[in-house]
Amino acid sequence: MHHTREIPRERWGDYLLLLSAIERDQQVRIEAAGPELGDQRVAWDLPLVEILVEEKGSDEGAIEVTVGNPGEELTHRILHPVHVWAEESDTGELACLDIEDEDHVKTLISFESRELLEEAPAPA
Repeated sequence: MHHTREIPRERWGDYLLLLSAIERDQQVRIEAAGPELGDQRVAWDLPLVEILVEEKGSDEGAIEVTVGNPGEELTHRILHPVHVWAEESDTGELACLDIEDEDHVKTLISFESRELLEEAPAPA
């Protein structure tokens, strides 16, 4: 069972900084979906590098999600975010981060469950 809570805008920077530290190298999937965009696969099964809020410049307030391996990193930007929701399991483990922008485009960052990763058989 999962529950979802909205992260208040004034806490986005601290929340995402802490999340980046805790979930670094965790396998994630990034999908974007919107009324005009449809469903788009952005990244699949790549390690998280960081999620941050741009603090200054013309993109101030934008959220950047960087995934990938060293030298092969991909950064997805949400330029005008208005909502950030965290979907968590009963144990408090983050399952999905749902970021919505002013054009109602949702970016879903799904985190692979550590339990599933630990239970997966080792490759032969």
